[in-house]
Amino acid sequence: MEPQPPQTTAPVPRWGLGDFLLGLIVGLTLSSLLAALWLGVSGDTDLGLGGQAVSQLGLWTGMVGSVVLASKRKGSGSVADDFGFRARWTDIGLGALIAVGTQLLALPLLALLLRPFLGQPKVSGPVQDLLDKSRGPAFLGLVLSVAVCAPLVEELFFRGLLLRSLRRRLPDGVAIALSAVAFGLAHASALPADAVVLVILSLTVFGAVLATVAVRTGRLGPGIVAHALFNLFTIVYLAATR
Repeated sequence: MEPQPPQTTAPVPRWGLGDFLLGLIVGLTLSSLLAALWLGVSGDTDLGLGGQAVSQLGLWTGMVGSVVLASKRKGSGSVADDFGFRARWTDIGLGALIAVGTQLLALPLLALLLRPFLGQPKVSGPVQDLLDKSRGPAFLGLVLSVAVCAPLVEELFFRGLLLRSLRRRLPDGVAIALSAVAFGLAHASALPADAVVLVILSLTVFGAVLATVAVRTGRLGPGIVAHALFNLFTIVYLAATR
């Protein structure tokens, strides 16, 4: 008989919450530094569209960099294997269903339930300001950023690195809830308090839906599609009604 080759097992990944925090810290630091550099070079006192784009690029660099570095140094070396960065054609339909259901049913219902406590705060101020400044190529750049780049980066960072790190240590339900809260808090913006609360709670619900789908399917494809369409619907609606 020929000798059997030794059985090999895949190494246990060593990435975790520290890598998520590193990406967040590096991203925020780069974002602040690039914003300050832009203001220093341009001489402006207000961060315009160009400065905001450069600042956002710094944030995304930290996020994506931490995911790739965690996979290379502490995982299998494959972002797809480590964090489910995969998609199927069927994810288009599933993602569209999630986006429509969230935009037209879940979030309006949430706003209705919170109305006795929060009233009807206007939450579209920051996005509306960006739209008011965006014309021609700038508008196309905004759509590309919001509907393509942001969903790819945020799904990989929150539903990839963070969610899977939490699931290694906690029950799925707890991991989904914590990742959703982190996603909601990450989108707090310069708004009145009641509007900030509504934004955080709304995006926490959306984050919980995306996290649940990521756990059930084992991949990020449906969430990326849903996230992209969710953002695109918002931009198109606000552009049409401004």
